[in-house]
Amino acid sequence: MLTSLSTFLFAIKSLLPLEVAITFGVILFALSWVRPRRIVSFPQVGLRRSILLWAGTAGSCAIALTATVASALNVAVPDASGFDGWWRRPAPLIVATVVIVAAAVALRRTPLPAPGERAIAPRRAWYTFAPPALLWTAGIVGALTALIAGWQIAIATTAPATGPFFGNVPDHSTLPLYMSFNSGFGYVAGAGWPNQLATVLALLLAAVVLVTVLRTDANRPLFARASAPSVRPERESTARLLTLLLLAGLTATAGAVLMHVGAVGTSLVGLEGSVVSGDASSPRVLIDGGYSAVARPMNLVGYLLQGAGVALALRLAVDSVRAARAGRAAPPVAAAALSGASR
Repeated sequence: MLTSLSTFLFAIKSLLPLEVAITFGVILFALSWVRPRRIVSFPQVGLRRSILLWAGTAGSCAIALTATVASALNVAVPDASGFDGWWRRPAPLIVATVVIVAAAVALRRTPLPAPGERAIAPRRAWYTFAPPALLWTAGIVGALTALIAGWQIAIATTAPATGPFFGNVPDHSTLPLYMSFNSGFGYVAGAGWPNQLATVLALLLAAVVLVTVLRTDANRPLFARASAPSVRPERESTARLLTLLLLAGLTATAGAVLMHVGAVGTSLVGLEGSVVSGDASSPRVLIDGGYSAVARPMNLVGYLLQGAGVALALRLAVDSVRAARAGRAAPPVAAAALSGASR
């Protein structure tokens, strides 16, 4: 029985390596049902509801699929240049940003009141309807990711063609994609702006897009017959969904960055080999890199964060469908009462 179970688990690990985002993603997604309450809600009627449903389902699935494919490519395709993964790590965040932009463009199609039919309302801040806890979480994750990427750019250097090189040894490049191994003992590829610049730009773009979209929706004109409290639920549900979409892509990207930086930092060099038997030998002295003490924890946290981003995207997709069904099951009277607020 135990042998069969071990064989089954090994087969699963072979098909879904731990480095692939969907592996931890499915596990964390299953654990998320300890709290079965929906994390999103939609207006019961109107075009806005359809837009949010599309963004919550198709958009979330696109984020999860992108993170899975990008991480699978990192496992399956050897890094021949030393910066092959420059686009794969920020890919989930870029897709999340595209989904938010597409949702914002679609929201522009919602009916707007004529100038004489608009209610007088104060100018609102971009964060008025967004959940503060989610904004703080996204801000902290984004800031830490940018800090790590900036640190990797700062410690990078060029390397002579003669090396010596350790860890993954790609084709030599004159770009600053190497970091010094143990204070000049050698060089390890995987750092520098060729690896991290796209991530930094994706972080900046995502922040600008989210702020712009939330500000635009928060200040969308109201019909004079619709009071501010009546439209607040739909604006809050929109801001919550868009923030969660960004957080899913951001978390997956942060995990990919930590996995990469941690993996690069775990490089070891063995010296003074001792003969074990025949031609086989074992190193008696191991030399590690400059941040090896934190490299392994960073790598493991990256696994969890990448999976958490996929799990959040999957949960968003499922809860978006649940929210749509809950809206259809609502009494007609309640739906009619909200019809003016869902425009």
